[in-house]
Amino acid sequence: MSAACPPGWYQDPTGQGDARYWNGASWTESVNRGGVTVNAGIGPSQAAVPPVAGTQVSIPPPPTIVQNKNDSSSNSWLGLMFGVGVVFLIGILMYAIISNDSDGDDTPSPDSTPTEPAPEAPAEGG
Repeated sequence: MSAACPPGWYQDPTGQGDARYWNGASWTESVNRGGVTVNAGIGPSQAAVPPVAGTQVSIPPPPTIVQNKNDSSSNSWLGLMFGVGVVFLIGILMYAIISNDSDGDDTPSPDSTPTEPAPEAPAEGG
């Protein structure tokens, strides 16, 4: 019975969308509503009932991997915040290195050169 209906989009028998995807053996949770594919449950008793011949709809197949939108967006924010933190730390380190060597040369300034002590005068009366 189901061999007569190849995999594809058919009019949704549950009425939850414009079309539902038939994988060749049962209905999937992939439902098309106004050109957007969403997941909508289907009861086990309805899932095995094949589509009615002639109700196939021309829509691209659903994606094989469906991601939870909340998970991917939170991961994106986490990655962005980590990247900003790394760039911030690199900036602080670069500033510290540059500010420690602000004059750019290693020659001592005239004020910092050690002075030689004055020679001692010979002791009197000797």
